[in-house]
Amino acid sequence: MDKHQVKQIFDDIEVPKKALKKTVHQAVVRAENEGNTRRRFKWGRTFTNGIAVAAVVGILYLTSGLFLPSVNKAMGSIPIVGQIYKDFQDKVGLSLFKSNLVTALNEKADSRGITVSVNSSYYDAGQLVYNFTVDNFHSDEKEIMYDVDETSYSDNFSINYDSLMLKKLNNKQYAGQLRIYTNGTEIKNGETVPFVITHINEIQGNWRFKLPITKKNAGYLESSKVISAYHNRYQFSNIQVENGKLGSVLQFTIDYQGIAKHDTVEINEVKDDLGNTYEMSASNIELGDRIKVNERTVRAKGQTQLESPINPKAKKLTLIADIRSEAEGSEIVPLNAEMPYRLSETKHQNIGIEINNIKQEGREVLVHYRFTGVDTSNMSKDDLVNIGETIGLGDIKKMQSWPDPVGDYEEGYYLKGNIAKVKNMKTAEMVSTFELDDDYNDKLSLKHFEFNEYGLYIDNGVLNDLIQLKPFSFTVPVHQVSQPTEKK
Repeated sequence: MDKHQVKQIFDDIEVPKKALKKTVHQAVVRAENEGNTRRRFKWGRTFTNGIAVAAVVGILYLTSGLFLPSVNKAMGSIPIVGQIYKDFQDKVGLSLFKSNLVTALNEKADSRGITVSVNSSYYDAGQLVYNFTVDNFHSDEKEIMYDVDETSYSDNFSINYDSLMLKKLNNKQYAGQLRIYTNGTEIKNGETVPFVITHINEIQGNWRFKLPITKKNAGYLESSKVISAYHNRYQFSNIQVENGKLGSVLQFTIDYQGIAKHDTVEINEVKDDLGNTYEMSASNIELGDRIKVNERTVRAKGQTQLESPINPKAKKLTLIADIRSEAEGSEIVPLNAEMPYRLSETKHQNIGIEINNIKQEGREVLVHYRFTGVDTSNMSKDDLVNIGETIGLGDIKKMQSWPDPVGDYEEGYYLKGNIAKVKNMKTAEMVSTFELDDDYNDKLSLKHFEFNEYGLYIDNGVLNDLIQLKPFSFTVPVHQVSQPTEKK
């Protein structure tokens, strides 16, 4: 497989759409089961130290009281419950289990001859976690995927896509652990959350539950301060912290304003005025859809999971944020456009593209261009190549009809990438080669290609990635509260 095909597949992973995230994650599971490198794609930038986690899990498992008769009576089948926590390396669950803070459940659903049994749950630091087993499903694979119906969830919930995975317990059973990010301050004890499994591996079914929410007492910090940051593009408010057993969750509202209203910002680190630093375990979490406030403002509910509780004595918190993307519109350039052709500069970083020549040579299309508005003195060739390779080629009329050519293209009429090379590093001159025939997947070949009917597709937001943005930070006062203020 050459660079073009690899890039085409890789780009599929990067499209930030819920359905595609699940599809990609499932593809990764299948690839791992076929013997590929065991690497996990983490949506929301989840990082863990594997050795440390394994050590903690081992210690907690051995000291968790899994074999105490009293715990056995409360939790039911101890070997299965304990093994699920162990297999999923859930140090929080093990710790809560040891403290008898895990809720025992006995909920079952049958479909297509397969039984799903939910046996335990817990809530901690904004996350709901449900453990379950799957019986009468036969497969040789150690890990398989499952899918859930997301339409049943309100804006207070967001699925952790990494949890849509089943692990083999024995020849007759698989185990799962559904993780749901929640707007913890707005969900109440006694409420229920839907859990509807629609697919187990390739088998379609209907395993439907309404599961109870059981919350324990938690400690809270909050700030009433509203902060405008980074040239007033981002406004942060409703900043709250909920401390859990071993971690914490930072929740906030962010208004994306003006040219930044389609951007994405994540908070990856928090520091307090006592000298402590809190690293994230998961970030870039949004609950529900973004809300249009007015013509220049879009509002999102953001969340960051932190690896440890925040000291309740803290009086100030400094939040360190990263700009994940600076999104803008796109442009279609007809191949037969008059040359040279100059694209409009991006609004965020004033970066443009000047196309000098487009020509067809046999079953290849060559595009000669240069990036404008960039200082290449501190850049590598790969920096330019990575952006150049994102330029697409497709049928103009079809591209104009697709909601998003990068994510919703029709095979046989669009190429998502190309082979890009740097001609002159100093002047950022490039050449991109589009191969119209795909030797590995004939469905991707542009069999209907006509030079006068096709054009280039350029995502202006991607051009902003040529500028390496530094994190920005801001500090807010915080105070303890017994119950957090209801968010507006």
